[in-house]
Amino acid sequence: MTDENQPPVPPQQPVPPAPPAAPQYQAAPPAPPAAPQYQPAPTSGGSPATFPGKGLGIAGLIVAIAGFFVFQIIAPIAGLIMSIIARKQSREAGFENGPAKAGIIVSIIALVIGLIIVIIVIIAIAAGASAIVEACQGLGPGVHEVNGVRYTCS
Repeated sequence: MTDENQPPVPPQQPVPPAPPAAPQYQAAPPAPPAAPQYQPAPTSGGSPATFPGKGLGIAGLIVAIAGFFVFQIIAPIAGLIMSIIARKQSREAGFENGPAKAGIIVSIIALVIGLIIVIIVIIAIAAGASAIVEACQGLGPGVHEVNGVRYTCS
């Protein structure tokens, strides 16, 4: 039953199949359990691992020890000041500060040794200068050579 007055209908193309549905993914896996929270281990004697002035006491001790090798007067004074401040801070908090006490002792020893060295050097320079003045008094003004040593006297 086709109507002859209507134009012929072209053959229909086959309808392409529907695309496959997106795969259904499962929800993200659950997060791993959190790490257990541990309590810090108790320290011996019930005191905390650190206390006020501890770091400054260690620094004062190091500076005091360095005073034996460099800056024989300045470093021991700085180490002494740092160690005294650290010991005072620790005492006010109710703790004994061994490094600060050692820093005070080492600073005093280094300072005494440094002062002795400075005194010896000053005496040696004064003695050398005295010998030169004495030699010039005997030689008179001018340039003189005695035992391979050149003296310039004025």
